[in-house]
Amino acid sequence: MTNIWLEVFLGKIGKYIISFLSRSYQFIIPFVIAYGIFLAISSYNLKRIEKKVNLEILNQARVIIKKVPDINYIDLVDRIKIPWKKIIKTYSFFPYISQESDLWVTRTNLIDVRDIIMHNDKKIRLVLERNGINIFGGKPTIRKNLYTEYIHRITRRKGE
Repeated sequence: MTNIWLEVFLGKIGKYIISFLSRSYQFIIPFVIAYGIFLAISSYNLKRIEKKVNLEILNQARVIIKKVPDINYIDLVDRIKIPWKKIIKTYSFFPYISQESDLWVTRTNLIDVRDIIMHNDKKIRLVLERNGINIFGGKPTIRKNLYTEYIHRITRRKGE
């Protein structure tokens, strides 16, 4: 009866794939575990680089604000220069990076790291606001949650 259900729902090819997996799962599981470890190390590598970039943005912003206390946000962003090559060379211990929700990895190079970390223009503002630097006019707003921002970016929803 099970074979009939498998053939009806999955077709003959799906039935053969399921039967192959059920017969040889002990050979496939080590590869899946190894790839999972590979993805975890790649994700950790990206998080290390991202943490250093955030720290660099924060340190440069504090120095700039001390020198020019009445600076506006646009001028502040223009003055922040992130040394991408130095950060990648110093803080990358693995030649691949992966986002948390990805099932694929990319090489650790300047363009990929910059595109993933600085995915939109709000990144610098979020880093500064989360660390208590609010020179952008008005009273301080409610702190933004980076995790919901990330989930909205994945699901392509606009934040409220």
